[in-house]
Amino acid sequence: MSRFPAVAGRAPRRQEEGERSRDLQEERPSAVSIADRGAVRGTLRKPVGVMAWGFSGRNIKLGAARCRDRTWLIRYMVGKQSLYIFSIVFLEIFSTVLAYTTMELAKLSAFFGNCPIFDIPGRLYPVREKFCNLIGPRDRENTAYIQAIVKVTMDIHLNEMAGDILVFLTGEHLVWFKNVYYFICTCVTICFLSMYVLDQQRRIFLPPPPGIRKCVISTNISATSLTIDGIRYVVDGGFVKQLNHNPRLGLDILEVVPISKSEALQRSGRAGRTSSGKCFRIYSKDFWNQCMPDHVIPEIKRTSLTSVVLTLKCLAIHDVIRFPYLDPPNERLILEALKQLYQCDAIDRSGHVTRLGLSMVEFPLPPHLTCAVIKAASLDCEDLLLPIAAMLSVENVFIRPVDPEYQKEAEQRHRELAAKAGGFNDFATLAVIFEQCKSSGAPASWCQKHWIHWRCLFSAFRVEAQLRELIRKLKQQSDFPRETFEGPKHEVLRRCLCAGYFKNVARRSVGRTFCTMDGRGSPVHIHPSSALHEQETKLEWIIFHEVLVTTKVYARIVCPIRYEWVRDLLPKLHEFNAHDLSSVARREVREDARRRWTNKENVKQLKDGISKEVLKKMQRRNDDKSISDARARFLERKQQRTQDHSDTLKETG
Repeated sequence: MSRFPAVAGRAPRRQEEGERSRDLQEERPSAVSIADRGAVRGTLRKPVGVMAWGFSGRNIKLGAARCRDRTWLIRYMVGKQSLYIFSIVFLEIFSTVLAYTTMELAKLSAFFGNCPIFDIPGRLYPVREKFCNLIGPRDRENTAYIQAIVKVTMDIHLNEMAGDILVFLTGEHLVWFKNVYYFICTCVTICFLSMYVLDQQRRIFLPPPPGIRKCVISTNISATSLTIDGIRYVVDGGFVKQLNHNPRLGLDILEVVPISKSEALQRSGRAGRTSSGKCFRIYSKDFWNQCMPDHVIPEIKRTSLTSVVLTLKCLAIHDVIRFPYLDPPNERLILEALKQLYQCDAIDRSGHVTRLGLSMVEFPLPPHLTCAVIKAASLDCEDLLLPIAAMLSVENVFIRPVDPEYQKEAEQRHRELAAKAGGFNDFATLAVIFEQCKSSGAPASWCQKHWIHWRCLFSAFRVEAQLRELIRKLKQQSDFPRETFEGPKHEVLRRCLCAGYFKNVARRSVGRTFCTMDGRGSPVHIHPSSALHEQETKLEWIIFHEVLVTTKVYARIVCPIRYEWVRDLLPKLHEFNAHDLSSVARREVREDARRRWTNKENVKQLKDGISKEVLKKMQRRNDDKSISDARARFLERKQQRTQDHSDTLKETG
């Protein structure tokens, strides 16, 4: 039977919790769904190749066709290898077709020279949309939408005709929401998360028993090309988890934000895929008009651009500010990316890529983590860092059930794993999990016993093998730097982490609070899931991998350090002007920045000119002739005052 081609994935990269590698994970169930439906309806004569770099862990080549993802293509181009060996290069064909409802097609067409747009209509049954008016613009910053979703879903189940329900939540409270429905024997509830293994995800496609309604509770993963037979009712919660750059912290954080209008329309379409249906929007029309943008804000406008800028510079595109982006990012984000790359020694003061930067662009990791890995390789101890880097490149590996009984068991297992790593280093805990799972005879069973996501570990094994191969090639280069260090393993591990994470250094301030040392002095707290939680008073300096923002700003994946390890690195955070990092800053900054720079120079020159004139006057006033003339003028004025006084006395006498 023919198989419909799956969508190529992307190289793994670490993001915030719930967002990590989301592109890859959302494409997988969609691709499986399309493949299954295509297998039933397809009439192709030959099998079609399915390939994804990082998607299935291997590359597949059928005949003359080689399927790769865009990350591989960029790396290929960075290596200055010719693309002429390829007759045709297809770029994201299926992504364009499947995601058209959330794209600004007119902008995309104009960017590619007004290329034609082909509207391929899909089969969609009528969908009635209803605004339930349970939350409004005032509820944008709170969690009132959770209770509203529960109420609407219960009303649908109790009052509507037969048909399954699809509920959109942000990811948190999913299991708690599921527990509500354990009390309803006429409804089977299935949670659908990207972190679930494939067999668990396939459960949503199974029909419920006769007389039973199926309720699928999902994140935005179900809003794409996924088709679930039997869904007639959609509950749109109006929110989604989105990765945004926080300028106060200088970091990317995961936030719950209102969805866009295009996403809302895409969600409602899930109710009309196989029959007519209804979409219940829990929010009001005012919320729609005031809080929801027309389209999704492009990621390039709201997240860190360090990897993008480094890739552009390695492709010999040095004018990264005036580069013709499809969606030009804020200049502040570009300058901050340049600043971070300089701090990592990926570019020099003139903005040119260094030898280290050319090596860093080969790694599918954030620059700071790449720096730590390369530092470990130079010390010939990459075996310590590679498992950690791989674990930080996949989703959160810890399973934390909500059920109190299972929760205590999971926490106990996790504490035991942390204790094996010394109980004082979250990075080392990840390495212990990686090594123990890999060395066990039955890794899947080991993960089940220790409440660890097996699929995440399996992905980490593949990432570690890929990183190890990159390090092997890097160390074969004749100019690769070599260093030595005499000390215990736990210290060299933390020193290597400091080489990349010195921007994420914090010092204990008051009580259990820490302050970042990046110049902002932002207060952070150690996350409760950390092995160092409740041990803050024993710590002075820490580094952390990421932050989460809820009621407080929490640092996740933490380890203690010594000040002398980062003493020489911290000045990099403050010692330069970001504009200087553009190659010839006056040419690369935009017109407004150029005017500011010119005005600043003019003011400086004016001050310099005034200072020089004042200096000349002072010099003229201090020579012998000037002193003599001044003395003569003084005596003349004195004599005149004496004469005037004498004349006054004569007149009064």
